[in-house]
Amino acid sequence: MGKKDLLPDPPSQFFSNKWRGIALSALALAIIAVGLIFALPRHQTTYAASPGDWPGYMFDPGHSGFNGVETIINPTSAPHLQVHWAFQGGGRIFSQPVVANGMVYWGSSDGYERATDLNGGLLWQQNLGQTTSICRTKTTTLGVISTATVASLLINGTLTSVLFVGGGDDHLYALDASTGVILWSTALGAPSSNTFIWASPVVYNNSVYIGTASIGDCPLIPGQLFRLDAAIGTVQNTFNVVPAGCKGGGIWGSPTIDQSDNSIYFTTGNPTNRCATIAGNALALIKLTATDLSFISSWQVPTTELVKDSDFGSTPTLFQATIGGTLYQLVGAVNKNGTFYAFDRTNIGNGPVWRAQIAVGGECPECGQGSISSAAWDGTSLYVAGGNTTINGASCRGSLRALNPVDGSFLWQHCLVHKTVLGAVTVVPGVAAIIEGPNLVLVDATSGATLFTHPGSTTARFYGSPSISNGVLYVGDRNGHLYAFGT
Repeated sequence: MGKKDLLPDPPSQFFSNKWRGIALSALALAIIAVGLIFALPRHQTTYAASPGDWPGYMFDPGHSGFNGVETIINPTSAPHLQVHWAFQGGGRIFSQPVVANGMVYWGSSDGYERATDLNGGLLWQQNLGQTTSICRTKTTTLGVISTATVASLLINGTLTSVLFVGGGDDHLYALDASTGVILWSTALGAPSSNTFIWASPVVYNNSVYIGTASIGDCPLIPGQLFRLDAAIGTVQNTFNVVPAGCKGGGIWGSPTIDQSDNSIYFTTGNPTNRCATIAGNALALIKLTATDLSFISSWQVPTTELVKDSDFGSTPTLFQATIGGTLYQLVGAVNKNGTFYAFDRTNIGNGPVWRAQIAVGGECPECGQGSISSAAWDGTSLYVAGGNTTINGASCRGSLRALNPVDGSFLWQHCLVHKTVLGAVTVVPGVAAIIEGPNLVLVDATSGATLFTHPGSTTARFYGSPSISNGVLYVGDRNGHLYAFGT
């Protein structure tokens, strides 16, 4: 995804080539293993999460997008959701709200990361900068797009809850999650290089991982994945997506950790240009060793399957399936060509084990082409969303589908008549939540039937991805409001 068309207004210009993560954000990420402690030489990492919290982008390091302990919001209660409170911030909220420590954290386009209590009272706000880029005579100013991750670090004997987030100024930040005080910040791009952090960080075994890309491809930069010391912010390893002297391979989605084999997955965009060497890691899914970012394997979208600006703008999702009597560990992601690709994690270089067409392909996700929406996995089904498609003969501006992890066949299909889905899918037992254009929509995860719709308006044009924690759904909008919905 380039970022060539990413502008604050209209919203469609922002997504043209990457929210990444939304989506942008890219989400990404805390290793949410409640009560799990990793022994480290100098300090330890645990997760500042109680059961039911939502401590990072798409909930956990495998980016399942699934909070399995949620019971209050369910198929019976979801139709009765109502706004409990709304907090007015200072800029558009693209990041997914994060819930930990009895607080809700989110970033916005004014460059601030904020924390409220669970009743909507402001606890702190910290300015993490903005970046202004001029692309084809259009001026873009972006703030905090990255979704935060909250983890607890035992540093020199003191357990500290730390919030990690990409700032609006090409720095990765670590903040005291209780006060918002900056503990450290590390620049990930040279000054005026057009480096930006769309992705969300993931914390694993004493390190924090994050990728970089450009704003609007004006100009492109070489995409990079960084591993940093979580305690002090020093760069431990760097993986360069494209060869030296090349540009492209931007990382818009967030890196995904596979704890089963100590590996990390991420997707890339932007085919390389001005490069004498073929760069096989652009427009690709890549697997590295988490310990040192050494290369393991990758798969690049074939030329025959490319569309114009055929980027990956989504975050990889880990899942599993029993195929032919054998349990396979799989990973998947959707491309702007409209295809969701599923791979055997033991060798992604062999290519997809199956494909599922989610939407018509194209360069403009906000126009309904392709998909940059990261999928969710509830242990049984995959939930995948995207742009324009046809369902049972009907033309749909977008869709949410439940996929069989064995072969990608559709278990059910939900036609969206208003607009496409750009943000990640969020799931709790029995319920899937999405943002369809400006609308918040909840559907039955078993049947796809609509349970709840809150229409967007001039005062509540929802954006990004919702999170669900302890009976409350949190979501931001393009007018700077953070909303809390409950029963």
